[in-house]
Amino acid sequence: MTPISALAILFCIYAVSDLIAQKTKAIFSTVLSIAILLLAGFWSGILPRTLIDDAQITGFGNIIAGLLIVSLGTTIDFAELRRQWKVVVTALFGVCGAVAAIVLIGRPFIGSEMAIAGAPIFAGGSAATLIMTSTLKEMNLTTAATFCIVLYVTQKFIGVPIASLLLRRTARLIRDDAVLVEQYSTLQEENDAAHHGPLHLPKCCERPSMYLAKLAVVAVIAYYASKLTGGAVHYFVMCLIMGAVFFALGFLDKNILGKTQASSLITFFVTILIFSNLAQTTPEQVLSVLPALLTAAACGVFGTMAAALLCAKLLRIPISLAAAYGISCTFGFPTTMLIPQEVSEAFGRNEKEKKAILNFLLPKMLTAGFVTVTIVSVLIAGAAVKML
Repeated sequence: MTPISALAILFCIYAVSDLIAQKTKAIFSTVLSIAILLLAGFWSGILPRTLIDDAQITGFGNIIAGLLIVSLGTTIDFAELRRQWKVVVTALFGVCGAVAAIVLIGRPFIGSEMAIAGAPIFAGGSAATLIMTSTLKEMNLTTAATFCIVLYVTQKFIGVPIASLLLRRTARLIRDDAVLVEQYSTLQEENDAAHHGPLHLPKCCERPSMYLAKLAVVAVIAYYASKLTGGAVHYFVMCLIMGAVFFALGFLDKNILGKTQASSLITFFVTILIFSNLAQTTPEQVLSVLPALLTAAACGVFGTMAAALLCAKLLRIPISLAAAYGISCTFGFPTTMLIPQEVSEAFGRNEKEKKAILNFLLPKMLTAGFVTVTIVSVLIAGAAVKML
């Protein structure tokens, strides 16, 4: 197939999947829809198994992924993390509990490779999945790579119902507490102050081309910094670290990728890259990893709940809220925004109560999802590749 034809097909699959996610309010996420459409096409023979290679995405996608992860680093708001320290601690312990349970409890049932490969996937989103699948592909561990993809595209169905149920219990407590309703219904959001640092460039440099150039420069620095560690720190992990560092220094803008006018294209390449292993996946392989999927999910949920119970007692927060922070690792943003919105609409009996519930839950869930998916999962994935 010609490269432009293959690329056109992948763009159409991506667009349809995005539309499905929008119409189903992310119940069927974009990544889940992409996986289903690609598998259906490959298995039926409608799509050639060389589709992703024909589109020449693999090489470019691996290069461009660094820019995406550098941009993720600019979303690390240390001031907000300090304000929400209980959320940060609870989310951190929750995801570590899940990882520990999968590795320690799940290993005897699903094997060392599957447990180590699956733990970072349960702990986070696309960046962790990219790190694991690219490493597993290099090591020719096709079954483990398939397991990672299946876990990645289905874990939202594990976490979303649990989080929704837990936050509903919390919403009821808020609604029935007149003091909390009064306090949080009048809460005003603070405007972010302009961020300037020693490396902040003049206003004439605020152009899409400059934003792309700055992302690329930081990605290069991250690459050589990773080399200096002898590969002990994965390149993508270093991209996240350098993104945070250069944002703090003022060189990078917050959420800089969105200002490049190329964010959708970059996200497309990185997302499709994650599914490059699906071309070699067979129905038998998918069925073979289902027991491992169920084991990893059960262990992950158990570990999250155990850690949440401990944090709830030590930090004196509701167990339902603590568990919701931890389980946020299975879905991340934008679901961390959607669930509080849906819960507030369902449980608020008037606009004041709805606003109070939303103002209480939303910043906490956004912070929890950011800690688990953006930071911890990438670090865990970087460590896991060394253990394989």
